[in-house]
Amino acid sequence: MAASYPTSVWDGDSAHRDSDEGMQSAPDYQDWFRAILEVAAAQTRVDRNIVGVDSNATHSVGTVTTKSGLSVVEKGDGAIHKTIFTLTDVALVSTDGAVVASDGAWGTQQLYTFPEGYIQIFGAHVVFPITKIAATLGGLIGFKTAANIEVGIGTVAAVNAVFDLDGSTEEDIIAALDVDLTSKTSDAQESGQLTTVTAFDGTASATTLNLNFRTKADADHGPLDDTLTFSGTFTIVWSMLGDD
Repeated sequence: MAASYPTSVWDGDSAHRDSDEGMQSAPDYQDWFRAILEVAAAQTRVDRNIVGVDSNATHSVGTVTTKSGLSVVEKGDGAIHKTIFTLTDVALVSTDGAVVASDGAWGTQQLYTFPEGYIQIFGAHVVFPITKIAATLGGLIGFKTAANIEVGIGTVAAVNAVFDLDGSTEEDIIAALDVDLTSKTSDAQESGQLTTVTAFDGTASATTLNLNFRTKADADHGPLDDTLTFSGTFTIVWSMLGDD
């Protein structure tokens, strides 16, 4: 006999007794076995943060981009969502700036698409441990071995532009981190956070999350494409307020 919870609340039935018959005899091993199953079912649901869904609430989550090394755990309920991204050697290709003297080498990767509607973000945090942002080639074939790079998360994907991220939508979720490479890897733990409650209008087009980077100077990148890999954790707490 399987646990009835969470499909229904256990009424005391077991292979030994039917509660509807008002049995008053002492519990035997079958009663204890059923009780253990019901307790385990409840504990598992709590441990996994599995919550009930209010059928009247807007409870849909977003869509994670299919990308090697990118995984997501969704927590929360019909009102508040906590979306936790784990990046394990997520690779972003770098492209040298079109105007070498003024445009930075850049790259972008969409991580997530929110459900269409008004999105309220309550906070966000990202951390990349030391050495966990790394260039593949280095040596100024692609990235300089000791390149300086701005890395941020924004609602708009980076494009070809002048050095540094744009100070706006390329980094409006996590403001630009100043990442310094030493021997092709980041020389410090890099972390950032969003602490201001921010709203985005995704009614006409769903809001997205994009991991962006751009070099700070021409000397940071050579003429050939390179790959920058990221390993770390990005967490965002948000709510979908409604659509049109």
